[in-house]
Amino acid sequence: MEADLLIRNGYVYTDGTFKKRDVGIRGEKIAFFIESGRDVQAACSIDADGKYVIPGMIDFHTHIREPGVEEKEDYYSGTRAAAHGGVTTVCAMPNNLKRGIAAPEDFQYAIECGEKNAVIDFVPIPSPLAFHQGSIPKLTEMGASYFKIMEMKNTKFPLEENFRCGDAWELDQCMAEAAKAGKYISIHPMNMDWYLGNVNRIKEEEKEQDLMHVLCRLYGEEEMSSAAWELAYFFRKNKCKWLALHTWHKGYIDLVRMLKRQGDMEILSSCEILPTSIRDFDYLYERGTGNTIPLGHAAKPDWDAIWTAVNDGTIDILGSDHSPHLSEHYHPETPFSSAQGVPGEDYYGSLLLDAVNKKKLTMERLVEVTSVNGARALGWKEKGTNQIGTDADFTICDLGKKWTVDETFPIYSKPNLDPLFGQKMEGKVTHTIVRGKIVMANDKILAQAGYGKFVRSE
Repeated sequence: MEADLLIRNGYVYTDGTFKKRDVGIRGEKIAFFIESGRDVQAACSIDADGKYVIPGMIDFHTHIREPGVEEKEDYYSGTRAAAHGGVTTVCAMPNNLKRGIAAPEDFQYAIECGEKNAVIDFVPIPSPLAFHQGSIPKLTEMGASYFKIMEMKNTKFPLEENFRCGDAWELDQCMAEAAKAGKYISIHPMNMDWYLGNVNRIKEEEKEQDLMHVLCRLYGEEEMSSAAWELAYFFRKNKCKWLALHTWHKGYIDLVRMLKRQGDMEILSSCEILPTSIRDFDYLYERGTGNTIPLGHAAKPDWDAIWTAVNDGTIDILGSDHSPHLSEHYHPETPFSSAQGVPGEDYYGSLLLDAVNKKKLTMERLVEVTSVNGARALGWKEKGTNQIGTDADFTICDLGKKWTVDETFPIYSKPNLDPLFGQKMEGKVTHTIVRGKIVMANDKILAQAGYGKFVRSE
């Protein structure tokens, strides 16, 4: 028996459980699973003794920033950070104020950027807001997996100039068009009236007007859950598939749980681990200078409610919402004119392994929420299964590794900002394999720009 790459002695995820196996890879595909110790002639091998070999992690929510704002992040830096975090396929949101992805020609350009620069597989996510010009059928034909909208008031017309829309009439029409194409729409739910009223109240009441004291009062329960209830009406009315984004407040979680139990809507629900502070991200440490940025954290979500929803199937996906900004874009003393996102893609897989060690979820559930559920819903037949003949995408995990974040752990994301510096972790991604190629091994990126492929929805 022969293989180009053999992963030996690992606990391999197959058919919903882990078994001690060797994995044989030929070319870009999974060739076989066999009992460990069998004689195999392999050009290259990895000893995964004591480690978990899971289907390649997929991050369904990141902000790569290319095209448009490449000074913050581009496909090369962003996918290197993703590979470092154990991610084999990354979805890039259209939220760029310069050259957002809505028109088919912009979607094609985003694909070309990824094909040129990505080191792992990638999926640009377009906005559907050029639907008046017939964009949705064209984007679907081009392989779009799903669509993304930020629910904010938008005074710019035509709508395709932006990814934002808070107009219920336009959202209703947009969902009707997306339903014809059979595509999910993901919407960041945002009740703008409540949000603006809350901002005014913060400005009047909060004595300390800085990010640390203000950010935690934004993106709250009332703002997001009330918006989600209205959106649910229009998704149901139009029989449009709903990727329920940012499901992290109890009212929103309860809504999604109720609708799933009723069973008459197609809902894929996601929670993002960086803006919800799965760990303490209150300070960003700038590698090189040693400066720190006091950021605070958004939303004040109920993580007990989130973990319950993850484990009972209400939440299907755990994405990152990696949101890179340069240090000069953060203005802690003027929070409403400051960047607010958390860059953390380098830590994606290790953060979730740390949660497994804290008994928040099992390794089996981790696999489901980082690959299986999303890939199946979006029609990615080559991803997220660990089935023979499919893409040989694997993330190898050392669940027992205890380590402290320091300068020896590189940051590949362009801003070089570290949300976990000095913190202790348990669990670490050691290898990332994309279509049979080792793209990351022990914190070193081995793949070159252009290796990544665009993943089309089937």
